[in-house]
Amino acid sequence: MSKKSNKGMWEYLDSLGILEKGTDTEIKAAKLAYRKDYLLKYKRNQRSKKPEFTINFSNEKGEYHRVEYTAKAHKMSVTAFIRSAVLAYINQRYIVPNLNQIAHLEQILSQCLNEIQTIVRIKDKYYWEKESKMEAIEKRIENLEAEINQVFRNPPLAKNDNQNQIIQETKVQSTS
Repeated sequence: MSKKSNKGMWEYLDSLGILEKGTDTEIKAAKLAYRKDYLLKYKRNQRSKKPEFTINFSNEKGEYHRVEYTAKAHKMSVTAFIRSAVLAYINQRYIVPNLNQIAHLEQILSQCLNEIQTIVRIKDKYYWEKESKMEAIEKRIENLEAEINQVFRNPPLAKNDNQNQIIQETKVQSTS
């Protein structure tokens, strides 16, 4: 380990005078003591900035399997899913299973709207009905885009039937 990579440790060893007078085992012991003290201070600092919580899920009741199954469905790790789920619950938001798919769908709707707007801008003298129909289509696509966004990002609350179905599925998976 070079002095450039861990300046604090070398200063600590210099202050103890171990580098000049100590044996290899004493130097190793001092390095371990420094590392232990460093990690203790680091973890205290991290806990003050980012509090941690420990939670337990029961395997017997299938809680862990349900959380794990749902996390995989959302393509997240269990811890990332729990964090997202808690924050989504607090903000009364929906956790989107596949953000790329929703973004792609929104992009398609937006492109469709742009194409219709382009058609509407071309005004012919004799096509009043055509223009009004195009404007109606334009408004409908705008509404459709807003509705799809609302449904995907803030769906209605799940009914107990859906929740019971998920529970049944996870019980079947955990027994097999």
